[in-house]
Amino acid sequence: MRQTYFLFLLFAVSAGTAVQAQDNPDEQKHPCTLTPIFHCAEPLDDGGAIAHFGYDLQCPKDLKNVPDLSIPIGKDNRFHPDPVDRGQTTLFTAGKHVDEFDAEFTAQERKDAKDPRWSVQKTSARVGFSKGRDEDLDCRHLPN
Repeated sequence: MRQTYFLFLLFAVSAGTAVQAQDNPDEQKHPCTLTPIFHCAEPLDDGGAIAHFGYDLQCPKDLKNVPDLSIPIGKDNRFHPDPVDRGQTTLFTAGKHVDEFDAEFTAQERKDAKDPRWSVQKTSARVGFSKGRDEDLDCRHLPN
């Protein structure tokens, strides 16, 4: 099994292809760590909000030709509460990516939302509708 893993990783790295996240922990794992990021929320006139997200895919320093990571919409790449698909990215590349996508929440969703978040694999980025900026993005000054 270890030789198969090494050969697959070597092939994926040398080919520069995407490695698909697996549901089975015994199957291929990506060598990097993925962290979803909630940047800020942009309030809308109707009471809704647009939440801005990015991610950070950190890889070992000695890893050359890092393969992209593909995580389809579903249990390992979803929003809570539903709908699970709010236009989030499904292909992740190495490094920190700011304002990669945004997701709109209605006024009713803002009011009713219990712990709204984007979950990728086992990590979540929680939405704070009152957060207007972070160190990477200021939602208060985004062009309309």
